[in-house]
Amino acid sequence: MRSRLIAAALLSASCLILAVCGPAAPLEPEVKTADGERLRGTALAGDPDVTVFLGVPYAAPPVGDGRWRPPAPLSPRPGVQAATSFGQACIQRPGNTVFYRDIAEVLGTDPALVPDLEPISEDCLYLNLWTANLAGDELQPVLVWIHGGSNVAGSGAEPPYDGENLARRGAVVINFNYRLGVFGFLAHPELTAESAHGSSGNYALLDQIALLEWVQRNAANFGGDPDRVTIFGESAGGTDVGYLMASPLARGLFHRAIIQSGGFSVGAGRPLKDAEAAGERLAIAVGAAATLGTASTATAVDGQLELLRAVDAEELLRIVEEAEIGRLNSPNVDGWVLEDAPGRIFEAGDQADVELIIGYNSNEWTTMRRYWPDVTVGGLETALRDSFGELGDQAMELYPATTDADAVAAADAFMTDIYFACPSRFIADRMERAGSTAYWYEFARVVPAPGGELLGAFHGAEVPYAFDSLAKETWIPRNEVDERLADSMADYWVRFAATGDPNGSGAITWPVYDPETRAHLVFSDEIEPASGVRDQQCALFDELQKMRLGMEG
Repeated sequence: MRSRLIAAALLSASCLILAVCGPAAPLEPEVKTADGERLRGTALAGDPDVTVFLGVPYAAPPVGDGRWRPPAPLSPRPGVQAATSFGQACIQRPGNTVFYRDIAEVLGTDPALVPDLEPISEDCLYLNLWTANLAGDELQPVLVWIHGGSNVAGSGAEPPYDGENLARRGAVVINFNYRLGVFGFLAHPELTAESAHGSSGNYALLDQIALLEWVQRNAANFGGDPDRVTIFGESAGGTDVGYLMASPLARGLFHRAIIQSGGFSVGAGRPLKDAEAAGERLAIAVGAAATLGTASTATAVDGQLELLRAVDAEELLRIVEEAEIGRLNSPNVDGWVLEDAPGRIFEAGDQADVELIIGYNSNEWTTMRRYWPDVTVGGLETALRDSFGELGDQAMELYPATTDADAVAAADAFMTDIYFACPSRFIADRMERAGSTAYWYEFARVVPAPGGELLGAFHGAEVPYAFDSLAKETWIPRNEVDERLADSMADYWVRFAATGDPNGSGAITWPVYDPETRAHLVFSDEIEPASGVRDQQCALFDELQKMRLGMEG
């Protein structure tokens, strides 16, 4: 491998000096995995030191009888496999595409710049990998990205998740697809009965664990260090990081973690029985559709599970949407993947003892108002009292509104706090209490464009900065301030992956989280250390957590 790279470099240099050569043929490095697969990647034309492997399967396709089963080992394919294009996304509605296009419209850019959702399929368990260390003498840290999308949408192929610039900084970068929505989270009594672990409904997390097992077997083949694996994710991907920190099945598979706008994993947790009941309701809806002839499925079956596995995937998505089953995008406490509610696991200090970066964006809810349209003063009061129960009067004081316009702003702040800012502080507190090192942040950069102030530092805004992939988000205008911020954030992320400490190289010092001062870093037009934020709101959230989790004060 080293000789091929040297030869290519010499050829390129001679062409520049003599000006007699045409374009050099692209390098196509090959790697044999520990699973027996032979993969051919692509060296980037502008930087042949960076090699990309796309669409690499990490588990057997979860199709047919594999629907709603744990991921199965992959049988190696004969010959050399071209790993040069993204694999199919997991079956879904185009939720993330719509999210990006809505942002483009507010900012006055062309929504058509957002690429269409790539082909979708149940055959979707693929990873993508960027490395600049195939021929390296020393292994580099590994960054494994878990994409967001409410656990019902998204894929590793989304432009902001491009790992090229992180790889240039000295990390092997991996992102991947995992089963979504009903395919990733359906529980049912018959599924539980056929499981050797008495479990059902946590298939998305099992996919993620299977991916991390693949990383442990194969990271070194791509120049990555299996003893320095950092998992990071945003939104639902960030919650999944929290779930993996809480899961005994993931212990030892990663060593550091980054949760971006995903602290809301630390809720009370859904009991398996409740998740199974939702699965039974779905089966009834599927059976009704089959009886009416609107679902392409067999009708002569012995049980609900056969009916559910027989229905066409697209039809199943439609029925889920029409039947309004709800909560088919989150795990349950099954006693195997999750032994208890994640909030109680963190409260007890039983989560993984790893270094952690965790944070939120200042205005998370501005791009998520479609989940709560037409906010009114009365509607806000109802939501606060429903959410906080006996603490409702205190919540009303912290999120006051006398007009509907006030109510919209108060609702944005309330939802940012209860789902993002305060859960992230809760996790940082519990990590510090357990003796683990945590770094907390707030991302506050506003897009420099007309419409930017309407969105503020919106949900997901920090992702291309952490990847230094701003150029991939062509639908969002940027300037030199953004470029500097992305350069700095990506450096922090890679240093953290390498050492567990994001500091170094003359960067602004990021203080270790301290529950007394709430020390953190603010990423905005400038990067500045700060202390204390939303203290009253998060103190109320902590009281709410005690009620939710059945904890004593």
